[in-house]
Amino acid sequence: MTTTTTETSRSFWTGRSGLIVPALLVALGVFLVYGTVTMEVPATATSPGPQVFPAIVAGGCFVVAVLVAIQLMVTPEVIDRGVDDDGIPHSGSVSNWRTLSITVGSVAVFIALLDPLGWVLAGAVLFWGVSIGLGGRRYVFDAAVALLVSSAIQIAFSAGLGLNLPGGVLAQIF
Repeated sequence: MTTTTTETSRSFWTGRSGLIVPALLVALGVFLVYGTVTMEVPATATSPGPQVFPAIVAGGCFVVAVLVAIQLMVTPEVIDRGVDDDGIPHSGSVSNWRTLSITVGSVAVFIALLDPLGWVLAGAVLFWGVSIGLGGRRYVFDAAVALLVSSAIQIAFSAGLGLNLPGGVLAQIF
């Protein structure tokens, strides 16, 4: 009687492929820092000014990147894909293509609709689409929250930073 043991060798990277996300966040943070530092701020800009928001987002990118990297280093996400009838481990990627396609599609639709619809409506479509992509099933509630969030961002940019986001169709109506 012969027993076959299939031992898969595990490298350092096993379960740590998600480290690409912190790497992308660091790259985005560096890009935002560069853009913020090289930004030409007009003398008429009021405090807090146009450099504050990108600096906050860049700092958030760095903090989230560090936290995600620490989490993946301490507890790697090893996915057990099982074995076939011969005892050979299943291989291949484990990706959620539905979530990815809905999220990327939402960003593409947002880009296409930003000028004609304006920030409030296009931003609401973006947030609503991403919530669906991430598994939201309360469509009307999610749409209402998305509209609220995009409206709050419009108010924050206008009142807080003195910057106007595209008004689109709502600017023509009101």
